[in-house]
Amino acid sequence: MPTLALNDDLVLPVAQSTVWKALHDLALVGDALPDGASLAAADAARAFTLAMPGFDGRVLLLDLDAPSRLRLSFDGQGPDTGGVSGQMQLRLETLGPDRTLMHVALVLQAERVVPSKIAGLQRLRQRLAAFERAVEQRHPSDCPKPVPAAPKPWPQRLLDWYLGWFAAMFNGTLFPPPKPRPRRHRGPH
Repeated sequence: MPTLALNDDLVLPVAQSTVWKALHDLALVGDALPDGASLAAADAARAFTLAMPGFDGRVLLLDLDAPSRLRLSFDGQGPDTGGVSGQMQLRLETLGPDRTLMHVALVLQAERVVPSKIAGLQRLRQRLAAFERAVEQRHPSDCPKPVPAAPKPWPQRLLDWYLGWFAAMFNGTLFPPPKPRPRRHRGPH
């Protein structure tokens, strides 16, 4: 079975309690889904139906530890992917009064080969970005968005690599010393 795994982090400019409420707001989560998709409560407790173009499935809330962690399972059917199953875990950490870090771990398995794992990961990241936009629209914040650090210029990256390699040569981590061999007892000939 082809597997698609995603581990990603989002920094949301709202309090952890607001993110927790947003994760349980079906209308807000629905705004993060692609066009033509819907998420609705099912008949069973903690169960939801998910309908997307070319996919019908069910989402089940497995466990939660309010307001810091929840785990979901997915199963469904699509004409291109066949049967799909997977799990998703979301962990929330407070970074400050108006900042929350959301760790996302997702694993999906499909019966048939998906066209491209890279395209699948890009679509999943697009859904996370859409969730981030939906939270920011519903709960606007005055806090500035975090700015990612600029990458180092290539000469500095090359120098850092070389110094790391050179240090590894002399501290024994690049080529560790051989393990001693046990001595063989030689008896009289």
